[in-house]
Amino acid sequence: MKKLFTLLVVSLSLFGAQIIEISKKQQADLGVKTQEVTIVDSITVGPYNGIVALDKRDVISIGSTVEAVVTNIYVRKLDHVKKGEKLLTLKSNELLNLQEKYIKALIESKNIDKNYERNQKLQNEGIISHKKLLESFQEKQSIDLRVKLSANELLASGLSVEMLQRIQKNYQPIMQINILAPRDGIINKIDVNIGETVESNRSMMSIFADGKRFLELSVPVKSINNISIGDKCLFSSYSATITAIGNVVNSESQSVQVRAMIDSAKDIMINRIYSVEITKKISGAVKIKKSGLVFEENSSYVFKKVASGFEVVSVTIIKEGPSCYIVNSDLKAGDALAVSSTSALLGAMETPDE
Repeated sequence: MKKLFTLLVVSLSLFGAQIIEISKKQQADLGVKTQEVTIVDSITVGPYNGIVALDKRDVISIGSTVEAVVTNIYVRKLDHVKKGEKLLTLKSNELLNLQEKYIKALIESKNIDKNYERNQKLQNEGIISHKKLLESFQEKQSIDLRVKLSANELLASGLSVEMLQRIQKNYQPIMQINILAPRDGIINKIDVNIGETVESNRSMMSIFADGKRFLELSVPVKSINNISIGDKCLFSSYSATITAIGNVVNSESQSVQVRAMIDSAKDIMINRIYSVEITKKISGAVKIKKSGLVFEENSSYVFKKVASGFEVVSVTIIKEGPSCYIVNSDLKAGDALAVSSTSALLGAMETPDE
């Protein structure tokens, strides 16, 4: 019997897949028992801690482009708001001055336009010179430019096109400006009070806008090769799909950042930490008992039952559990492996026949 196994070890080392011819009596003498493999189409890795985050584009800061006084606030922290809903009202002397400048330019433009039209008729009738008409035209161009620049200044200061059209129509300034929600979302923070003066470009309020939510995880380097784009993350009653895997390793934790987009994030809490497991679809994988695996020269093998004995099959370990391995191999459903006395087989293989 030792001769048989001594010859086997040579074949195993050289070729990694050979037939061990062994009778049923020899198997019984060694106490070899077999068990069918279990086909596995997915594996779960983890758990890892994941934190719910939102895209920076969905964090909206509400501010004033001019110095203003807050005259009213219509929302509270954590209120849900709809796009176009009134958030607060501002009154700004700076904005009133800009409107006054614009209204004066509109009135002047209207008078200059009339003068130019009149001078066109007078020049056609030969009453005034062409030079005089040219001067009138240049004056019209100048005031048109002033009106345009003044309008752009108001738009840059927070007035809407609709507000500008109202001023053009009635030549009256808008005394207070309502700040509206730019998107649906939830009020995250309010940094002003009624009656407070706010400087230009200061944030008065922030909104977490409705949108995509993400799960950010730190995965150990040793596990990152088992994770791919498109793998599923499962946590609480939610699921997420991995969309990005970093390539920078944290020097302290020796982990890599992974980001997954949450499939349905309604009512999920931002910044909450969850325990997350990652499920990966695989093919060509089976689950075997730990006792069915042997190691030889840094490689792993199993013994597949065949008619004349056992075939030595090379396998790659994908995941280790408490009592089983999940391995990648050419094994198929219905294949049976030796799961007992494999150490005796391996010992016999490693003991030369003197």
